[in-house]
Amino acid sequence: MTTEATLADSLTVADRVRALMVRHGISKRQQTTELCRILDLSFSQGHRKLRGSSPWTLAQIRKVAEAFGEPPTQLFGTQENGIGGAGVQPREAMINVGAFEGPCIAWIGEQLGPYERAEFVAYGEGDRWRIVWCDGVPGERAHEVLKIEIHPRRTQAQRASVAVVDADPAAAEALCDYLAQNGFAATAYDELSTFIEALRTKTFDAVITDWLFGERTAASAIEAVRRSPRPDAAIFLLTGDLLTGKASESDISEVIRRFDVACYEKPARLAILVADLSKRLGRT
Repeated sequence: MTTEATLADSLTVADRVRALMVRHGISKRQQTTELCRILDLSFSQGHRKLRGSSPWTLAQIRKVAEAFGEPPTQLFGTQENGIGGAGVQPREAMINVGAFEGPCIAWIGEQLGPYERAEFVAYGEGDRWRIVWCDGVPGERAHEVLKIEIHPRRTQAQRASVAVVDADPAAAEALCDYLAQNGFAATAYDELSTFIEALRTKTFDAVITDWLFGERTAASAIEAVRRSPRPDAAIFLLTGDLLTGKASESDISEVIRRFDVACYEKPARLAILVADLSKRLGRT
């Protein structure tokens, strides 16, 4: 569960991750993009991580530290957490309480003596730890548990995946947030090349893309979707450049005809866009 203490820890980790990136030459403007690459997050998810408003898992902290070749311990705020004892570090564990069993992060202390008691105790099982509530005498080799963090995970197994491709990261983040609120799993990309490269290893149920990316258009990316392992993905083209004359109406018309693309002018009415998206994906 996310508590005030957990939020404080998240802020501490976020501060330290930003400082780590600065030391390694990652500018403030590029930090969110770099974090999304390392952790495979959407732009909005990465933005919340770096603001400290989204909990960090132990695995995520380790992955960021390893990406820069630094020890993960420097990103933990154990002293600020008020957890005493030299060498006490957060560990991945499984917690069993009644019918509940799930992953957690635990700060595990010393092995308990024969006359010592603790509300929660941990048992080492190979390279893993199991935590249980202790209402009696703890068993042999039981360790005291100093702190437990449980971050409930909202499954996205049934959520349709949507790629949002827009050269404006703020616009992509806003659209991703709106899609998430409406039950979609959205991932933002601010470069055509990055999105096309992602299609080598990922599939999407739908793609929402801007048209102009500097001197390039989204035509190559749209064609790449149709040649990908998920060629029937719903594709939506958003553009505000038809009225300004920057975009070629004939080029867009050709893409619509060849690749079965829906086209909306910016600013798109998001409720209508989501309704059309849901219909094309068979969610209504």
